[in-house]
Amino acid sequence: MNDDFKYIAAIAEHRSISKAAHAMRVSQPALSQRLKRMEAKLGTELFERTTASLRPTAAGEVVVRYAQRAVAAENSMQREVYSMLNHQRRRLRIGIAMPRANALLAQPIVEFYESFHNCTVELRQVATLEQLHELFLRGEMDFALFTPIAPDPEFYDLEVLCRERLVVVAAQDLGAPQLKNLTSDRLSIRQLEGVPFVLPTCGIYFDPIISHLIDASHTQLDIVMRDCEAELALSLVEDGLGVTIVPSTYIVGRASLRTFELADIDAGNVLRYIRRHDAPLSLEEERFMGIVRSWVASESL
Repeated sequence: MNDDFKYIAAIAEHRSISKAAHAMRVSQPALSQRLKRMEAKLGTELFERTTASLRPTAAGEVVVRYAQRAVAAENSMQREVYSMLNHQRRRLRIGIAMPRANALLAQPIVEFYESFHNCTVELRQVATLEQLHELFLRGEMDFALFTPIAPDPEFYDLEVLCRERLVVVAAQDLGAPQLKNLTSDRLSIRQLEGVPFVLPTCGIYFDPIISHLIDASHTQLDIVMRDCEAELALSLVEDGLGVTIVPSTYIVGRASLRTFELADIDAGNVLRYIRRHDAPLSLEEERFMGIVRSWVASESL
């Protein structure tokens, strides 16, 4: 590949010739001359200097886009050839919050393995937008299943997979007497007064909403545990300890649990499939996401 593409991509990433030169292990004058030669060849400036950094011009944005694709394609090619020559297993690296992974990915991984025996699925914990950007930037993640905040569509491909909402979860036998006479699958926080309540952490989007719901209801909940992982909360409820409240995507495939919609709130967000514009789509990722889409549709999320 023409090294000019690597240098252009580095300048665009670092917004600085000196920083890009340091990252690429070349001198700043050499990189500046390389940029000037490419601009002369194309007959236009590719970057303009602002008060703090370099910014691509309109023509520069086009060149940067193709440069990033070329760099990503070469890196992917090198990984595949290296893997083939060394008989290494391929990898599929997925960013996701772990409670969501427990529910959403178990069945798709089983089905995926039937088609790709020589591929290892690796999960990357992603709870914030900053973590998502960092993992993509370091090349440590192929794609993410992420909620609630959508990253900039200028740099990422975004696909909505399903809507996510808060639900109250109880065991199917409804051990709490207060729940046995319910005739609807919709209830309010007030109806949970006196019911043993497990309050897990549910992420930066839902935690404040849950706290507001409880405060606004003026209900004295019997909170037997709080700030635990959602997986533990669901296990306790399955064992008959009252109820909990979690995002709906955390309970996919748990037939032993019964869910109730919350009458107090209509808030929710969406789960997105997110990947970089400039990243090549592997056969493994394409197949895996086809399985996930079918799985989500079959669960009516």
